[in-house]
Amino acid sequence: MRTQDELQSLTREVLADDYVQLQISRYSLTEDLESGRAFIATQLSQSKQAAPRSIEGEGVGLVDALFKGIQQALVADYPSIANIYFVDFHVAGDFRGAKREGARTDVPGVVRLGVENSAGRAFAFEHVSPSVSASSVRAVLLAVEHFVNAELAVLKVYSWIADARRRSRPDLAEKYTQRLADLVQNASYSETIERTKKALG
Repeated sequence: MRTQDELQSLTREVLADDYVQLQISRYSLTEDLESGRAFIATQLSQSKQAAPRSIEGEGVGLVDALFKGIQQALVADYPSIANIYFVDFHVAGDFRGAKREGARTDVPGVVRLGVENSAGRAFAFEHVSPSVSASSVRAVLLAVEHFVNAELAVLKVYSWIADARRRSRPDLAEKYTQRLADLVQNASYSETIERTKKALG
């Protein structure tokens, strides 16, 4: 079984210029500590799209609210992200290079997010910066970006297989089928993928 890094490289190779990158530059967060509810509003930039999407989400904290907002905004285009699940969230300060003077509250924060796909395979996404909240946002974006592109890569290879069969090229169909077997480890279930799979038999 391929590693996460190997699968990521394969996804980038398949999609090339079609690889989708997600970015958030700023956000507004309101959190009621007594009720435990948080509300986030932001703009999500997506490569290949001129205008950013408005994102609003509500949850039990920054990460939950942000993920729910992004999921709601993107699930129609990338239905597989409805079937990914957070399984771990870890925050730690990296004090190894910190100076002894001062409160040392500005040390880099390491945010590690664990996510499972619909098949139960776990993936880890990590970001490091002096801001725990900024790293939390970027870790969520890395996770969503991963599964968005995994879905696109699977669908693209399915289209390659269909084209190879139409052109009576069993050699190419076999080559792409082997590549597909790796890529499906990376993706999560979606009805779009399932329909495409059935169409190919």
